[in-house]
Amino acid sequence: MSSPHDSPAVRPRILRRPRRTRLAPAMAVAAALAIGTPVEASAAPTVTDLSNEVNPFVGTESEGNAYPGATLPFGMVQLSPDNTNSYDSTSYSNNAGRVWGFSHRHVNSAGCPAAGELLVSPSTTATPTTSRRFTSIQSGSESATAGYYGVTLDNAVKVDLSATTRVGAHRYTFPAGKTSNLSFNTGQTLRTAGASSVSWVDGTTLEGWIDNGGFCSGNEKKSRYYFSATFDRAPLSTGTWGNNAQFVVGRNSSEVTDGNNGFVATFDTTTDRDVEVSVGVSYVSVEGARGNRIAEATADGTRLPFDQIRAKARDAWNAELGRFDITASAEQRKIFYTQLYKTLLSPTIGSDVDGRYTGMDAKTHTANGWNYYQTFSLWDTYRTQSTFHALFAKNRAADIVRSMYQARVEGGWFPRWSLGSVETNIMAGDPVSPWIAENFTLGTVPADIAGRMWDYLVENATTAPPAGVASVGRQSAAFYLANGHIPYYPEWGGGLGGQYEEYRHGGSATMEFAAADASIGAAAQRLGKTGQAAEFLARGTNWTKLWNPEVTLSGGFKGIVNAVNPEGQFVSVPERTDVTRSGFHEGTPWHYQWMATQDVVGLQQKMGGREEFVKRLDYYFNQPALQSAPGVSPSSWAAGGSTYYTSIGYNPGNEPMMMNPWLYGSVGEPAKTNDVLAANLNRFPNTPGGGVGNDDLGTLAAWYVMASLGIQPVMPGSGIMALNAPKVQAATITLESGEKLLITAAGAKEKLPSYIAGVTVNDKVHTAAWVDVDELRNGGRLDFALSGTKAGLDWATAQKDWIPSVSAPRKATPVIVPGADLTVIAGREKTIEVARVTFAGPAAEPITATVSWAGGDPVAATVTEKNGAWVISSTSTFAAAGTVSGVVTIASATNTPRFSPALFEPNSANLTLEVTAAPVDPPVDPPVNPPVNPPVDSGVTVLPVVPPTTGSTGTTVKAASGLADTGMAPTVFSLMFAALAAIALGSALVIRRKRANG
Repeated sequence: MSSPHDSPAVRPRILRRPRRTRLAPAMAVAAALAIGTPVEASAAPTVTDLSNEVNPFVGTESEGNAYPGATLPFGMVQLSPDNTNSYDSTSYSNNAGRVWGFSHRHVNSAGCPAAGELLVSPSTTATPTTSRRFTSIQSGSESATAGYYGVTLDNAVKVDLSATTRVGAHRYTFPAGKTSNLSFNTGQTLRTAGASSVSWVDGTTLEGWIDNGGFCSGNEKKSRYYFSATFDRAPLSTGTWGNNAQFVVGRNSSEVTDGNNGFVATFDTTTDRDVEVSVGVSYVSVEGARGNRIAEATADGTRLPFDQIRAKARDAWNAELGRFDITASAEQRKIFYTQLYKTLLSPTIGSDVDGRYTGMDAKTHTANGWNYYQTFSLWDTYRTQSTFHALFAKNRAADIVRSMYQARVEGGWFPRWSLGSVETNIMAGDPVSPWIAENFTLGTVPADIAGRMWDYLVENATTAPPAGVASVGRQSAAFYLANGHIPYYPEWGGGLGGQYEEYRHGGSATMEFAAADASIGAAAQRLGKTGQAAEFLARGTNWTKLWNPEVTLSGGFKGIVNAVNPEGQFVSVPERTDVTRSGFHEGTPWHYQWMATQDVVGLQQKMGGREEFVKRLDYYFNQPALQSAPGVSPSSWAAGGSTYYTSIGYNPGNEPMMMNPWLYGSVGEPAKTNDVLAANLNRFPNTPGGGVGNDDLGTLAAWYVMASLGIQPVMPGSGIMALNAPKVQAATITLESGEKLLITAAGAKEKLPSYIAGVTVNDKVHTAAWVDVDELRNGGRLDFALSGTKAGLDWATAQKDWIPSVSAPRKATPVIVPGADLTVIAGREKTIEVARVTFAGPAAEPITATVSWAGGDPVAATVTEKNGAWVISSTSTFAAAGTVSGVVTIASATNTPRFSPALFEPNSANLTLEVTAAPVDPPVDPPVNPPVNPPVDSGVTVLPVVPPTTGSTGTTVKAASGLADTGMAPTVFSLMFAALAAIALGSALVIRRKRANG
């Protein structure tokens, strides 16, 4: 953030739009709450025309920098009144009570003035307006809804404005007279206009172009803005003015290289008092502007009347807003739908109806079958809006991602903060990396570009851009990879510090790089790119290179992040030193110490453990004040203006601190998140000062809407959606696929804190302080049970339920001990305890196991718990005796989050199994048979009985039969032998008798 009094004329530098949120919002909230207990309201009846629920005037004061004019969702045209172009108020102040006129392009709630092309000013004087001049507004005459703005001026001209995507629709109701003038000013914009041209083409058509550029002193390069305007009837007279601002009636064209220029059409409104104008715009050509106007503001060759365009605008907004159906009080509905409206304004469509657009190379390209989007405030939007669009507007998000891909292809590098086709290079860090990582995680990167998009992402995060491209990317990539931090060069010393945001904000840029790397790692893990995941997740801990343990702080705390100079020394300054001298951007080290959401585990360690971490966090948020006045912002919070330049308290209105409230969910105290959010969300009343400073193209609006629904993406790329108590009773969100996400939160308090007693996700009890985005992005159900008190609640307090740190994933170290009795008998099936597994840590983690023998295929083993160890068993049979080699392999069976690697990599241990031959019973002598004394004349021949002998191999061999031992007991075999001998003897006797009997 840079202060507006830092003049670039005095010292050339790249300025960030000032995020200056004065005390006015906090004071307004305090007044609304009467500094006492906020009053809860009952639910309002259903409203069918949601466009009327939107209050575009919210954010037009207190440096919110919103514009109240007419536009469509993501529209190319933002037709709105202008009355200022300062850093404090970039285009419109609701309190001004006057206007210059109405221009066609605006940037939603950024911190620096920009755009403002083609200013139209109505007048009734004999000499028309030829330069910017204020006309007062009739008090109380202004009104605005989504897609419409109206006002009556002190000259009695009533103004009505509406829009299509690429066409601005005007209606001016003049008093009766013959000098009803419309002046089209092409020489003055909200920034710095250059060359411009106007031409009266026929009896009702004006066409031309304007070169305009500049934003936060980041880049003064200009781009061309084309227009084609048609009136509902021919004017009484026309004329132009040029550099000298002198109106010349009858002259129908004027072109200048810079300075004053414009066109006037004068109408006779004696009887027909209405004059309507349709203005098509384009970034490609006059023909493109004309084609846009014809396609969107005519039907069958006839210009559409204003009321019809306004009705279409209302329908378009109702279609978008209507996908969110909430149950809340009338006041809360107004606030919710107004913030929802703001999330749907940026980025803006940059392609014409024929698909042509001007790319980041300033050349014309064509989007075939998709819309090209432009103007990316990435330092802001990567934190919330990218998630919001990918989750709730997936198809549109895919076009937005494709547009970013084309910006890389055509511009040579990813942009940082692009305004139209111009890279402004404002802000530090690497915001495009987490933006892309988040879209990979949410599945909005189109398949046909996914491979190249990923390669570009890795390239962007590991190398500096080549010479000749506009984007500065990671200028310090080589130093950062070698040293783990970005060297700090003072902003005031010239050189690298004066030239690049990255170096003069080396401290905060290091924090940004570490978070960006972790987001890439988390997305890589989800995509199965485990090698890259490990590398980038490890770099997510680089923030620790900034930790200076020697710094003593307010509150009795010690240690904080400090910038580090090129020599590796800490730049230690008093804690309230102005941020322009501390190496941090738009925040002090007190603010940035918390920007390590990817490594809260490491942050706790640096701060002295969990208890010290919580004490410091409580001090930062001023929990005692939140408890004594629930729902009211403590005075210790950054009040606004440039006070956060030196603040050590919570700053609720700036992006790096947006996710601070959910840090409590990472340490088992999720109830305190809701204490902070109640006060912060109350800073968004339905007033012109509502909000917390610059919305930054929908960033804070997306934050507000998701927090009101009870979810927040605290770590890009991870899919972690932190949970909090919603501010609506219920919500049904219809996704673009037609699936529905249902959220219920009966009893939700809108002004006071509510606390979560329990949660079910898709009808299953959910005890964690977060939910994976996969549970929500295709529809589902999220039910909150809420309580008005924290007492007795234990939801998400167990360590297993804390919000995890992606760069400090939970690890386990297994120890495998082979079984003590690895012996079996050949030929016999046996269940073997092959190994036992223990863990070198406090917890025994579930595992799976396989065993393979003698190089064979792995076979699943049985795993059972016994005495704190896992016993791995396998049942096998081995045919032959001998030594058999085996391998037991274990893997984690813990259901780890998709962004996290397994608790441990598969581990193996070698096994040696001894297979012994089946044991043989010792031989038993057969019984001694008494001599047989056959009758002398019997003729019986007695066969001799031969005893068995033992072979040298230990295999019992039966000599008489010549049979080997088949495993039967020797005694049994001896009996069989005797039986055979008896049978043989009996047979011989029978034979002898037969022979004797002849």
